Amino acid sequence: MKNLYNTGYYVCLLFALSIFLSVKAQNILGILLLLLFIISMFSKENREKLKLLTDKQIILGLAVFIVTPYIIALIDGGLKARIDMDDYIKFILFLPLVFFLDTEKKFWNFLKSILTGGTVSLIITLFIFIKNYDEWAHPKGFVYPRVFFELDPQDFANIMCLLLLFLISLFLFYKFEKKEDNFKFKLLYFFIIVLNVFILLVNRSKMVYICLIPTVIYILYKKNKKYIAVFLIFCIGGFFLLPHTISDRLQYIVKVQKDPSSNLRLIFWDGAIASIKQSPLIGMKSEQRRDFVENYYKQKGVYDYVVANYEFVKTRNVLDTHNMYLQFLTYFGIIGFISLIFFFFFVIPKKLLSISFYKNREKNEEKSEYSKFIALEIALKASYACYLIQGLTEINLNNKSIILAFSVLIYILNFVIHKNFKMKLN
Repeated sequence: MKNLYNTGYYVCLLFALSIFLSVKAQNILGILLLLLFIISMFSKENREKLKLLTDKQIILGLAVFIVTPYIIALIDGGLKARIDMDDYIKFILFLPLVFFLDTEKKFWNFLKSILTGGTVSLIITLFIFIKNYDEWAHPKGFVYPRVFFELDPQDFANIMCLLLLFLISLFLFYKFEKKEDNFKFKLLYFFIIVLNVFILLVNRSKMVYICLIPTVIYILYKKNKKYIAVFLIFCIGGFFLLPHTISDRLQYIVKVQKDPSSNLRLIFWDGAIASIKQSPLIGMKSEQRRDFVENYYKQKGVYDYVVANYEFVKTRNVLDTHNMYLQFLTYFGIIGFISLIFFFFFVIPKKLLSISFYKNREKNEEKSEYSKFIALEIALKASYACYLIQGLTEINLNNKSIILAFSVLIYILNFVIHKNFKMKLN
């Protein structure tokens, strides 16, 4: 069992790298991690250990959220009647992470692997940008070439936003006891942050600005309120310095109906709301909803517009609402949506608010050990808010890379909660 346990740990480190670097590796390592975990759970000792490592409320919330869609699907047409049913079970990757990464050393090595994977991805993306600069600099009509690596362009941007918030928080709050070490750390993180911001800018995602501005303001507020004014001045001044190939697309955050990308979302949201009204309690089966949505768009006179501007062939694309909340409602109705509300808006916020490293910072802030957990607390709260905002325009619950990133997020939350509890006892 010890060899199995050690193997699980090293697979976790590789899995952390794969989040940014390889979708195929994500699949292979994710399956391997689950297999190792299942085998480990045959041992009663390991099951007892897992109980001690996991927060009961997080487990309860996650279980309710995962199980509810399957119950509804089984009652209403079977598991095959709704597409993407295999997505929700992927959230249980949280459990192998908790089990195999149970010590502080392993926890920080895992975070270092994530940072390494993210940094390598950013560097590769920079070279891709340089190589394809001419195409990027000359968009045709509303087609703006995106800069990304391996992942879907928007998934790439969303995950890099989460990484950026952790980088900023660690940069501002984490302190080494030795000045020389502290300087090296700050310098390294500064360059990675600058690279991350640059890549997010040239990615040209509109959601980047919507989700990052309020969450970065939150981090700055926790560090020093004066930084907020500097940040806002920097944002406003920086906007006028942006090349028109970036700034031109930003105008469509407001002028949504003039941009096919933004206008399509309005159409999809309208179609989703109509579907929910049609079957409010347990949602619609996929084929039923596909027929309903196509007829609804034809009645509204927007069907040809949607077909012309969107890959409207696969059933998954037809049913894509570009909003994780509406997507879940259309799939599983109000009954299913209660499980989402319970987990995402009750359990996790409650656990985030229970962390008190920042609250007790005056007594312990100068300690390197304590300061890094202050940084993680602030980063967790900011990144979770960022994730919820991103869900307004993307189906994060059905995008595999985002599911994996979220599983990592709640693993970090679980570990920080336990660390917080131990420090309270001491």
